[in-house]
Amino acid sequence: MSAEESSKVMAVKKMDLEECEHELNNRYYPSVVRIAMMRYISELRQQLELCNGDGLSAVENG
Repeated sequence: MSAEESSKVMAVKKMDLEECEHELNNRYYPSVVRIAMMRYISELRQQLELCNGDGLSAVENG
């Protein structure tokens, strides 16, 4: 994946993360839905951390 494609994917994930966090904090959802949303938020955060770590390694090594 090119750097441009990678940055676009990261930007979409960041927007999705922000939107999910906002929805979770500002709307009522049944507990099962809240748990699923929290898990999805956690997975998005982990993916973004991995992407950020890979990006830094590529810059440092390149």
